[in-house]
Amino acid sequence: MLISYSWLNSFFKKPLPRPEKLAELLTLHSFENENISEIKNDWILSLDVLPDRAGDCQSHLGVAREISAIIGHNLIHPEIKFKEHPSLKTKDFLEVEVKDKDCRRYISRVINNVKIGPSPKWISEKLAACNINSINNVVDATNFVMLELGQPLHAFDYDKIKNKKIIVKKAKAGEKISLLGGLEATLDKTTLTISDEEGAMAIAGIKGGKKAEIDNNTKNIVLESANFTSKLISQTARKINIRTDASMRFEHQLDPNLADIAIDRAATIIAQITEGSVLAGKIDFYPEKVKPIKLKLEIELLEKTLGVSIPQKEIETILSRLGFHVLQSNKKIISIEVPTWRQDVVLPENLIEEIGRIYGYEKINPVMPCVPITMIKKNEELFWQNKTKDILKNIGWTEVYNYSFFGDEEVGFFNLEAEEIKNPVSIFLKYLRPTLMPQILKNAKENLKFFKEIKLYELGKVFIKNDKKIIEKQSLSGIVINPAFNSQEQFLKLKGEIEYFLKELGIKKIEFTTSQENTWQSNNSLDIVCNKVKIGSFGQLSDDTAEITQLEASAMIFDLDFDKIQEQCREEKEYKKVSLHPSAHRDISGIINDTITNAEILEVIEKIEKSDLINVEGSILDVYKKGLPNNKKSITLKIILEHSEKTLNTEEIDTIVRKIINGLSDKFGWEERK
Repeated sequence: MLISYSWLNSFFKKPLPRPEKLAELLTLHSFENENISEIKNDWILSLDVLPDRAGDCQSHLGVAREISAIIGHNLIHPEIKFKEHPSLKTKDFLEVEVKDKDCRRYISRVINNVKIGPSPKWISEKLAACNINSINNVVDATNFVMLELGQPLHAFDYDKIKNKKIIVKKAKAGEKISLLGGLEATLDKTTLTISDEEGAMAIAGIKGGKKAEIDNNTKNIVLESANFTSKLISQTARKINIRTDASMRFEHQLDPNLADIAIDRAATIIAQITEGSVLAGKIDFYPEKVKPIKLKLEIELLEKTLGVSIPQKEIETILSRLGFHVLQSNKKIISIEVPTWRQDVVLPENLIEEIGRIYGYEKINPVMPCVPITMIKKNEELFWQNKTKDILKNIGWTEVYNYSFFGDEEVGFFNLEAEEIKNPVSIFLKYLRPTLMPQILKNAKENLKFFKEIKLYELGKVFIKNDKKIIEKQSLSGIVINPAFNSQEQFLKLKGEIEYFLKELGIKKIEFTTSQENTWQSNNSLDIVCNKVKIGSFGQLSDDTAEITQLEASAMIFDLDFDKIQEQCREEKEYKKVSLHPSAHRDISGIINDTITNAEILEVIEKIEKSDLINVEGSILDVYKKGLPNNKKSITLKIILEHSEKTLNTEEIDTIVRKIINGLSDKFGWEERK
């Protein structure tokens, strides 16, 4: 917000500090100053007024009140002094009807026999300093008061108002209005207007229309000072894509009591510079009056919160200079009345913050807190999530982030059962996602516009419908596309990376079984089983899914239940002494029932009777069924044997291999192939 230094000086008898020093004080105690610029004989401060203070500080008076509290100068309020007509009354010349509750207050005055012309220099220069063009003396007076007090006002040509009646009401659907500045707007039923009996004269709180604008022929005016609900003004401004100085102030919930002060201040100036006659009285619609609230400030709470003891007299002085009224005080409690313009102060803690910033945070000595030192409890869930991300990053995967919602397109394409949200922010985000897959496929499609090779994953929450409950779970999904490899090579590469990832998390006994998921190609997909618990599946994208998503059919994807993975993660690692002696390798082949899983076979090898000094590892080398009965399969196993203290001889090796074959034969009916 632009603030004139010379204008600020007019609020005080004593001169203010130099602009640079004043900007520094405001930055320390109130609002950060972004820039100081010199214009003619004035300096302009650019203050970043915080949203919670916009209601009372988007004005020169509001900033001057802050300065008064900081440096202790007495504040001079703007003069309100004019003579009303002895016999003519506003209510006899004008009727006002308010039909909508979004108008919290509406005040109007009538001023007759105004002389329209250029504004005096003391007004036009102040407007120019704040980047507002001079129009004419009446319009400039309303803009001047807005910058001075923070209350937007508007003036209508009295003689252009049909039947001399103002109606505050919502617009008709499709109603059009020609606005000042040559803009056109189409309104809907939610737009609040200031109308006469013919139609809209202004969009309430945003911008006036040409219908009753002030021009060189204007003789009589209606002065308006109103207050509207901030939410409505904000929504309307966005809807019609028009933001004005007035709308920005109304959006921050102005004090309705300010409207009365502002209209009298404007009447004072207009009567002075136009020689107009202010009619007696005003029309004031104010159904729900806003009254000051009372708060009790405990001295002990203040000292405990700020960590410093401030003399009570200084506390009361600070509050008084900020406009708070001290009703009663003793050594323990100060009773305070909060002015209605400070709608941000609703708690004793708000008062403490006000006292602290004006007193000066730099005066509060830093003290180390006296708190017990306790061990931080480890967040297991976050730990394993971060470790997962590190592992995947190290093998070339890139993380993506998506919303936890999607729309009808994803639900329809993938035939998903998803929970619909009652108040979605968008029609494209109306369901809680039960899976990460639709979004990860969309991510892949978009990234392929820029990259030939992609490896994307997401670790996030999904929401599964279970009867009448919604179960929230962590899921991990990813997709890999690499034209350099054929589908089988990509499949094996992904299988190896998943196995590596799980082993890095400390998971043992990883098994891959045939998958029944329809998301994948039936002949190129596997379920992942860890310690006999299915944790997910992976495979080649099915033709139907590839067609829907317009992705290559060779794309490989995985979908894992991270909650189940986390249950099996182990941080502990086992370290074994590395043998200095060579290992022995043997391959054995046999025929076995098709129902026997790889994990069951490897378990027999792991539990074979042997010396503790001998390490035996087994792995599946090959599986095929060609030429065998339907319920049989041929498996080739690789056996690695190693002794920690010597080189195994042929007899020792053959003895252990024979034990393995006998174990498989006894348990599963293994038929050795020669």
